[in-house]
Amino acid sequence: MLRKLPIVCFSLALAACSPKADLPKLFPVPDATLVADSGKPLKLASLKGNVTVYDFIFTNCASSCPMMTQQMRELTTKIDKDAPVRFVSITVDPVHDTPAKLAQYAAQFRNDPRWTFLTTGDPASTVRLSVDGFKLAAESPAPGTEPLLHSTKFAIADKNGIIREYYGSTDGDAAEHVAKTVKQLLRED
Repeated sequence: MLRKLPIVCFSLALAACSPKADLPKLFPVPDATLVADSGKPLKLASLKGNVTVYDFIFTNCASSCPMMTQQMRELTTKIDKDAPVRFVSITVDPVHDTPAKLAQYAAQFRNDPRWTFLTTGDPASTVRLSVDGFKLAAESPAPGTEPLLHSTKFAIADKNGIIREYYGSTDGDAAEHVAKTVKQLLRED
């Protein structure tokens, strides 16, 4: 009986531990409705139940966006295809990036059906969504420059729609780091 006591204690300790990511609960994902590259409306709240990775890009960007899109592509390959995970890229150039333009961009870069490209349809709404909703930097630039100065961070939300981490998408280890975070959040109850 005494020989079994360590096994019983270990089993009880394991049962008492529930897997939780050691990440703070930062902000809820905004309850906004955007338009997907399919042309259909998508409520961000409908993504609850999935760990979701968000970024802000635009299709004719020549600076950070190609790197961000490449990191998202790489990230999708690091997550099990059956895992309840979504990948969301929101354009910061809703005037140029119509749903049809986003569909063309998606056809070129999307490598996972869980990856959706969205637009607010309105520049002011995009700034509000980024700044007030996702708590990411954004501002309208001077005329003749990029459509919107925007953050290059990934925002990672848990299954309850709470942002748990931000991570620089242009960091060399972004896909590895975000994949690790996603896997931690998937283990949470």
